[in-house]
Amino acid sequence: MNTVLRSPIAIEEFDSSFFAQETDEVYALPPACFTDEAFFQFELNAVWKKQWFCVGRANDIPKAGDYFTFEVGDDALLAIRTREGHVNVLSNVCRHRNMLLLEGAGNVRRISCPLHAWVYNMEGELVSAPGLTDSGADFDPKSVCLPKIRTEVWEGFVFITYDALAPSLSSRLGHLATQLSNYRMRDLYASEPLKMESFDWNWKIFNDECYHCSFLHASSWGAMYDTRPDTVDEHVAFNDLPNGIVSYNLISPHMDAAPTNTGSILQPPMDGLTEQERTQLSYVTIAPNLLLVAMPDKVKYFMWLPKSANQSTYGVSWLYPQSTLERDDHLEKFHTEHDDLYPVMIEDLFAWRRSHMGMKSQFSSRGRLTNQELVIKRLQNWLIEQYRAEDARAAKQQAVLPIEAIA
Repeated sequence: MNTVLRSPIAIEEFDSSFFAQETDEVYALPPACFTDEAFFQFELNAVWKKQWFCVGRANDIPKAGDYFTFEVGDDALLAIRTREGHVNVLSNVCRHRNMLLLEGAGNVRRISCPLHAWVYNMEGELVSAPGLTDSGADFDPKSVCLPKIRTEVWEGFVFITYDALAPSLSSRLGHLATQLSNYRMRDLYASEPLKMESFDWNWKIFNDECYHCSFLHASSWGAMYDTRPDTVDEHVAFNDLPNGIVSYNLISPHMDAAPTNTGSILQPPMDGLTEQERTQLSYVTIAPNLLLVAMPDKVKYFMWLPKSANQSTYGVSWLYPQSTLERDDHLEKFHTEHDDLYPVMIEDLFAWRRSHMGMKSQFSSRGRLTNQELVIKRLQNWLIEQYRAEDARAAKQQAVLPIEAIA
């Protein structure tokens, strides 16, 4: 029987953070949701072990044997391109003595343990184990395999789920793929591969909204791109809360506007976009951990993964058509835009760090959310639905367990 957990925070405590209509009074999640390790373990079950979530880009591992590693909680995992061309996500832990197998990113012919040279193929099957497979021992290597995580590639993004019974990813994101079809995301490539960095705050801190833009970023982003409340549209067609899709648009002051010091995109606009798509920036969060920003010249994405209640990893990458990457001036313009936006990122890091610090205080509170935080209200609703479902599963399991098992 799968382990399920009751919420360490009474599930009724979330009622004031859940809204049914926009006129509701809605409050932030309890601070303990961001700092308590017991709640983090509950949340791993409720969200990360039940839902599809993104772990990277398939185009970052284009050749057979290309791989990257990552962590979800305490699980060390790797994504690898097979000789047949598909992407596998496997446990990155040797089945012999639990040594971590690969580090970082790179290319391998086979997956070899650095401790005792146990070797696995790209399907995770054990190929050789010195002292066993070469000694005549009564040992069948076919009985050993790295656990394989259920994987689907959506628009070039690699998603995984631990839940064998979860509906297919395409059933969840198929409509969004149609809505974003003009951006042809599966055919976009990064100037630089995604690099995940470690930070000392909870993964939910990264959840996006633009209420803060006119304040925290008033002199940085605000000097390049208008973010007054009347330019933020949270009632866009991308929103699909049952499927964990939450979105808003920034309405541009002119065609091909962008947050650069010129006020416009620096790279060529992408072919095939409509006039409307070239006069907006579309922010689309696919809960729990992927934010897409569809722009006239590119698609940026932000991805984060949980490590513990007080630790997470986070990365950002910018995706372009191959024709843009091949331009002689691409890298120069890429670095110019990166430098233009650098102060904005520094401000975000400052805010995320200090927000998490405040969550730990005995004086932390659950502030009332404003009408300009519909994105956060929607994300809270989606999360609370996952919390309620997990708590209900645990309550049902406890009801059928014998008394001694509960004790």
